Amino acid sequence: MRWASLVILVCLFGGCKSPNKIPDDIIGIGKMKLIVWDMIQAGALSENEFGKYPDTLKIKTIQMFQQVFAIHGITKDEFYKSYRYYEGHPDKNKILMDSVSAYATRQRLELYKRRQ
Repeated sequence: MRWASLVILVCLFGGCKSPNKIPDDIIGIGKMKLIVWDMIQAGALSENEFGKYPDTLKIKTIQMFQQVFAIHGITKDEFYKSYRYYEGHPDKNKILMDSVSAYATRQRLELYKRRQ
């Protein structure tokens, strides 16, 4: 009876993954926050520069996104796999988006400080 209980406990604890752990093949929140921020910036810059020209806008946005991937040392597939993971896990996506928002606020404050 003790052995059966021990085996069941080991199976239960051994088979459980931490619900908050992000898989190894997914970009972590800290790095993903910076990538998403740069993607937002690239998209805004592209829209500002080429918004009047839809075909050019699409091409330039893709080029800028590729530059963001190169800067961060990731591939497009790695980014989108991670992005889809966060979309499918609302609790982690909220943490990511809150982190991006907080980072944006810090960046704005730094910009204002430099201008004064």
